[in-house]
Amino acid sequence: MSEYFFDYMRALLGARYDAFYDAYTNKPRHKALRVNTNKISADDFIALFGGEPRQNPLCPNSFYCDIKPSLDPLYHAGLYYMQEPSASTAVAAFSPFIGERVLDLCAAPGGKSTQAAEYMNGGVLFSNDSEYKRTKALAENIERMGISNAVVTCGTAGDYVRAGFSEYFDTLIVDAPCSGGGMMRYENVPYSEKIVSGCAERQRDILKDAVKLLCGGGYMLYSTCTFAKEENEDNINYLRILGMRTVDIQLLAGAERGIDMPDARRIYPIDFDGEGHFFCVLQKTSGGQSELPRLRKKAKSVRFGNLTAPAAEIVGKRVILDIDDTCFPDLSGLNVIVAGTPVYDDGEPSHALTHALAGDSVKRFGAVELGEFACDYMAGKQIDVSAPSGNLIATVQGYALGLVRSAASGDGTHVLKNKYPKHLRIQN
Repeated sequence: MSEYFFDYMRALLGARYDAFYDAYTNKPRHKALRVNTNKISADDFIALFGGEPRQNPLCPNSFYCDIKPSLDPLYHAGLYYMQEPSASTAVAAFSPFIGERVLDLCAAPGGKSTQAAEYMNGGVLFSNDSEYKRTKALAENIERMGISNAVVTCGTAGDYVRAGFSEYFDTLIVDAPCSGGGMMRYENVPYSEKIVSGCAERQRDILKDAVKLLCGGGYMLYSTCTFAKEENEDNINYLRILGMRTVDIQLLAGAERGIDMPDARRIYPIDFDGEGHFFCVLQKTSGGQSELPRLRKKAKSVRFGNLTAPAAEIVGKRVILDIDDTCFPDLSGLNVIVAGTPVYDDGEPSHALTHALAGDSVKRFGAVELGEFACDYMAGKQIDVSAPSGNLIATVQGYALGLVRSAASGDGTHVLKNKYPKHLRIQN
């Protein structure tokens, strides 16, 4: 680990440094999952998951665990998201301020976006990242968690300004790219004074345009996974210069107030079983709210089995779109990766569609329970389970994993053709 990092933390923490050093070097790494409450309640999930996992004290639907999610059908069904315990605390604290027009500006791979979606009551979630390669993982996580009110984009805050989104959003999440002090225990993260100052400057470049996107009275969550004051409290002071005020939030055990900034929150591995985080809630003190031209959508519907679902035609694609017309603006100025949930893929029902459906909708589409064969299905193997003919949703404990196509064989039985996407298949 970087000697500069420990020298920096010694100067930052003073008498508390020894406790920090001991925790940082000796505490085990803690993993946690966050239950996707859009699909299942925390209590129902724990009943499926088994055991009595320890709850994260700073996030009600986050639980400490030690599992390999890549082999767990419940993970692939979108019932939970693996999220570092400290990282899940920021959106949980921000949840009362989440509105109907939400932009997660630095979203990949999607932890805070998928978490924010759980607290939204309608509206549209814009999930953005500036690196195209990272938007692939972002879009896959949005899909797996069954989120149909999301627009995934690749761009910058400046691109959004140029596309006419100034003062459009009532909620802004900026989980800023940072020097990563909170990740150094398990990632080979270079760390130096130059890197810290460079990150702080990059963050200010993001923030100066980000503030323009927020409506008057709108709320911003600013967060990082570093301990550097230059990237944290100093940038909150920069946001104050840009017309933002800090908002006091509940102080829970495991978090502490910022450095000379009582409204900010710091999490250290000293008092919390996690790697550490910084976050602050701010409100814009001036400006109004802009209205953009609404995107003209062709009203459509789709039918599968006994299921009829509302859909829309957007940019030549038919999608399930859980977004009210009044909240869905013209997207022509943005680099859109995906909007809503695509209904078809090469003429067949899409994998994304299966994850967007839940409960009775899955049954009305037509479903087959895989039970003990779920892992074989995710590995792309043929499944020998009795089922009616046609496209069916393959489920585990009633939750969608993907598609199968059931066809009659010559001996009067049915064969299930495995439609699980090849790029998602596991080695079991």
